[in-house]
Amino acid sequence: MVGQPPVVTSTLLWKAAGVTSLVDLPLVILVAWGVSADRFRTLGRYVALSASVVFAAIWFAFGSLLFWEEVYGRLFPAWSRWLLPAFYGVLFGAFGYLNWRVCTRLTRWPAACFCVFGGLVSLVGHGIGIARGLLRVPMLADASPASALAFGVAEFIVYWAAILGLALCLRTLARRRG
Repeated sequence: MVGQPPVVTSTLLWKAAGVTSLVDLPLVILVAWGVSADRFRTLGRYVALSASVVFAAIWFAFGSLLFWEEVYGRLFPAWSRWLLPAFYGVLFGAFGYLNWRVCTRLTRWPAACFCVFGGLVSLVGHGIGIARGLLRVPMLADASPASALAFGVAEFIVYWAAILGLALCLRTLARRRG
């Protein structure tokens, strides 16, 4: 029906988690193979900046614009609508830097671990969202917590691989200019 928000079911989320995992696997292998530990160690500030930009953009597009009425406006106060992108941009920029710091201490596949750890952080955010009523909004009421959390992990691995790719591009641009 026109004007009706989509209904997200557990089945849909499990299928999406499966498909997204099929994207994650080659991404994580590519990152493990293509980003050496030495190169990864040079990315700190670029990772923080990239994570801030990516998550601010995600929250602006999906949280403040596309799904405010159906989802996020039911979880957050109205005054926060346009502040959420900046808040989550800063929060995930800080997490990205912390995640990078932890992963620089690893001797094997730090870049791949960075993406996987980034995927796992979604359990915290989505878990808090579920506790605050995320799965009680009509659009998500037919979804189970397990399916939502599984999809969140797979989804966030893609985000963190993209953040890593953006950080590599920014570092390359900075080196060419400097």
